[in-house]
Amino acid sequence: MKRLLTALVALAVLAAIPVVSLADATHVVRKGDTLGKIARAHHVSVAKIREANALEGTRLTVGTKLVLPGGMADPKRRKARSGADSNGPTLHTGTWKPPTEAELADLAQAEKAVDTLHPAFAASPDVSKADESIKDRLLRVAQRMLAVPYRFGGTTLWGLDCSGFVQKAFAFLDLGLPRTAREQFREGLQVSKADLLAGDLVFFRTYAEYPSHVGIYLGDNRFIHASARDRKVTIDSLDEPYYMKHYLGAKRLLSEGDYTQN
Repeated sequence: MKRLLTALVALAVLAAIPVVSLADATHVVRKGDTLGKIARAHHVSVAKIREANALEGTRLTVGTKLVLPGGMADPKRRKARSGADSNGPTLHTGTWKPPTEAELADLAQAEKAVDTLHPAFAASPDVSKADESIKDRLLRVAQRMLAVPYRFGGTTLWGLDCSGFVQKAFAFLDLGLPRTAREQFREGLQVSKADLLAGDLVFFRTYAEYPSHVGIYLGDNRFIHASARDRKVTIDSLDEPYYMKHYLGAKRLLSEGDYTQN
């Protein structure tokens, strides 16, 4: 009962804090649409649209439903919904105020509480075992996050992007990592693809020349990652054509059970 009450309080705090981005905004591709045109209409960058939808190139197929991370709702639909709307809340632009320091502190505490009570960890919040190496713990924790939803910019177990997933897996072991894939690529020791070991971080170039996607290697050419394409944390193979084409390199942060810093 105490755990349930804590979860309800945490969720109430999260709900009370204004939301800045509309990560669930979508757009159905119409004839004549281009990435640039869609980006301008929804006030989101082309790079973010590419990453959120795992797009290559600029060609779009009519009828495809695109996720617009942080974008505004379809302008035509938004105009139709202005004013009273009995079917749901009305989006009011220009009225948002940034949260105070106290609200941000409450949000951080609430996120921590919600993470602990997430179904992946609620049954056993203590992720450490005496007879387990830190590398084995990392792999176990990462795999317990399978099916956690993908959310561009997400940092909690209720929605994670690729680098947020890796950061969160290490954080459960009290190991700090930078926030973005680009920054994470600067950590650890570089290893060749032939020398990959379970626990290494694998990086990819997707929508940019710099490292823009990251996952945790599991062995047997498999890696676990928060996939924009599958909209969840999942396991894929490095032998898949897409990942073979975009593979960039790997970094080793764990060695003999210790955390190796650059």
